[in-house]
Amino acid sequence: MSGNKTSTSVGHSGPEDKGHAIIHLRVQTPRGIWTMTEPVDAVKRPEYSPSAKIEQVIEDARTVFKFVEQDSKYTLLRGSEILEPQRTLVSYKIEDNTLLVLSVQGGNA
Repeated sequence: MSGNKTSTSVGHSGPEDKGHAIIHLRVQTPRGIWTMTEPVDAVKRPEYSPSAKIEQVIEDARTVFKFVEQDSKYTLLRGSEILEPQRTLVSYKIEDNTLLVLSVQGGNA
């Protein structure tokens, strides 16, 4: 069956993925770093399929660190490069263990 893609499957790789189905990230926020081990009580970990959108990483980081301000503008950066929310990780060639920075404009970060 062709065309049977899922962008949310993170648990295992399909035959076409050849072991590159999951990208583990490190995300620095104003409230701390989010990794596969930190914070200890995180409700989820920064592991994504290459087709995951930047906006999903932003939303997940907000959830982990309880950023609730809706009027704030959240931006994800790689170095000084601003990552567009609608683009995918693979479109930026983001690799395993890449450090991204969550920037919060306004609100109570």
